[in-house]
Amino acid sequence: MRIAVITTDGGAGKTAIAFAIAKELGLYLLSNDDSVIEAVYPDMARITKELHIIDDVVYDFGGFISAGVIDIIKVCDIVIVPCINDLNSKMKAIKTIDELKKYNDNFLVIATRTEDKRDLREVKEDLQKKFADIKVLPLRKTKMLKIGLEYGMSPFEVVQESKQLAYAARNFLPEYKEILKAVLGDEMYVELLKEKGVGDA
Repeated sequence: MRIAVITTDGGAGKTAIAFAIAKELGLYLLSNDDSVIEAVYPDMARITKELHIIDDVVYDFGGFISAGVIDIIKVCDIVIVPCINDLNSKMKAIKTIDELKKYNDNFLVIATRTEDKRDLREVKEDLQKKFADIKVLPLRKTKMLKIGLEYGMSPFEVVQESKQLAYAARNFLPEYKEILKAVLGDEMYVELLKEKGVGDA
């Protein structure tokens, strides 16, 4: 499986999402953008300007689109574009998809840092005006991804660490699971939950 996480908008949660998915699924994580991934995901993460096509990988692309990036986008199973309910972020998400849609037609937009239903609705409305077939899923404003990235843990690992963290993530987890289901498909998603010992509630 090859997954790309890309946006030209800094601060939309790109690296935290890329790390969470890579760690959850036991995939390699490659990036052309400076971050802490090599420190928190040793042996599985690498930062390099020369990205290559490999299997079982999440690509965390920095805010630029080069020929090498396009070659990888062409062979990815899904392209994830994080987006905040902010005019600039939505504009950059639309531009990113517009540039890449000719190379891949399987996109998922994650409306990050949502605080209420209005945030999701507005991201959906603005993105789907341009791309009617794009799926948009919410990921509420939370510290769960930040905690995971800081401690080198996936969200499922974070919530299994303590009951307090599990309680804090009670609203985040259903949204996160929907993202995993969209990325993996139903069959692989069910297998993942069994492997991780996580219910689908």
